[in-house]
Amino acid sequence: MRLIIEARLVDGDSDTVEEGDGILSVVERPDCSLADPGLSLAEGRSLLAKVHTELLSKQVQRWLASQTHCESCGAALRHKDSRSTMLRTVYGKVTVKSPWLWSCACQGTARTEQRVVHPLSKALTRRVTPELEYLQAKWAAHLPYRQATNMLKEVLPLDKGISSSGIRDRILDLGEQLDADIERDIAHLPQSVADEQVRECCHVAAVSVDSAWLRNCDPGRDHGRHVNIVVGRATFTDGPPNCMHMCTGK
Repeated sequence: MRLIIEARLVDGDSDTVEEGDGILSVVERPDCSLADPGLSLAEGRSLLAKVHTELLSKQVQRWLASQTHCESCGAALRHKDSRSTMLRTVYGKVTVKSPWLWSCACQGTARTEQRVVHPLSKALTRRVTPELEYLQAKWAAHLPYRQATNMLKEVLPLDKGISSSGIRDRILDLGEQLDADIERDIAHLPQSVADEQVRECCHVAAVSVDSAWLRNCDPGRDHGRHVNIVVGRATFTDGPPNCMHMCTGK
């Protein structure tokens, strides 16, 4: 038994079907045994990568076709050079062609010469998709960088798309952005509360708070008593730390 997967492009305006790049993948099962049901993990990763590359390449090709004329006068832009742009996505690295065009003569003046424009670089300001950045940040928050990298590579076609050092750099950048957001929010806080000046202490270095629920599992009682424990710790620059705790039950 053979499963043949082909790529065909359907134009949404006229519903015409265009031939794609032919066969994307062939899955063979020499017999009808159920020893290996469905797709294997390796076959699934390979199929996702091929479908994603085909779709993204066609998207870029169709979009670039609409960028070859001047937006002001409609004249065709002259082609200068053709280079390639690499995008890092959830389904691996994809390399697409990125043409460089001369700007229209109507945009130039006697003092300014024609310049080179590359539309794809303007549309794709970042070379990594938000979905990939999201998965990197999410799993790196729960696992060490190397383990998060190995886990993502195991389930997605990211053999050369990510690295532990890249995830670390992404988390550091994200932390700097969060710190900047917090500092901006603090700067916009009101300086007084209920007509009283807010008291500030420059001797507190850090404050940490944690909370946990404990349950009494005594089999002799119908309902266990839940106890909430809240613990806080303040670190000072001019003295020993101070710990506080509070227990509440229900």
